[in-house]
Amino acid sequence: MKKATYRLLLAALLLASIATAGTINVTNDSQVTLGTNDSLLFSLFADYSSFSYGSTYPGEIEMLLGGMPLSGPVASIPGTSSVYMPGILFSGTLESQDGSISIPLTDSNAARLGLPAGDMLLTPGSRSGGSYSGPIDLLSAAVNLSPREAAALFASGAAVIDLRNTGAPITFGYSGSSMVSDFSASWISPGGSQSWGARVMRVDCVHTPEPGTIGLLIIGLTIIATRLGKSMLQEKSPVRILATSPKLRPRTPR
Repeated sequence: MKKATYRLLLAALLLASIATAGTINVTNDSQVTLGTNDSLLFSLFADYSSFSYGSTYPGEIEMLLGGMPLSGPVASIPGTSSVYMPGILFSGTLESQDGSISIPLTDSNAARLGLPAGDMLLTPGSRSGGSYSGPIDLLSAAVNLSPREAAALFASGAAVIDLRNTGAPITFGYSGSSMVSDFSASWISPGGSQSWGARVMRVDCVHTPEPGTIGLLIIGLTIIATRLGKSMLQEKSPVRILATSPKLRPRTPR
């Protein structure tokens, strides 16, 4: 294979790797920045051994995720004295480990704005203790489960909370701590009589390329594919050898 063809193949592989979504384990990272369409996946261990009264699975799950406060304008939430950060929006779901079941999380503040189930707003809050104490911004949501939904979700012994950023880029976490401690989730028994902290087994960040990047990738790969095809055709073309020997003339009888 010629050097030109080899270089074209390398360029195509490089472009594909840049624009392909990638998953990174950020369990022990102190802070994680999410771009638009990036996601954080929190894998939760389903341990309800402390539940009494025969509860097998939780009837509700609550979650919180915080980060350092953003500087910028705020907007009021109708019917409350609370505010939120416009431009920051998340979509949250509770999923089975194999992804076959997905239930949207509920943010009451987002519902007051008329947003669909699963949408989540960033609101101001506070944190005390650990590596940081002071004002924060946080995502909060909950999900109610029927016995049938809970059994289907937790049959494998684990569940995943998927938080996808559909707004502007944002950083979660605090310096000196880990993403496991920056996130909290609670199992709540049916009827709400008991609650238990959920144990986070792993945190993954899924980076998704922006639409503009994908468009540039398609254009780049098209150009490379065209040049690669021409290069390979040239390599397969037969080499013509031109005869240089003098023409033979018939002998004249003497």
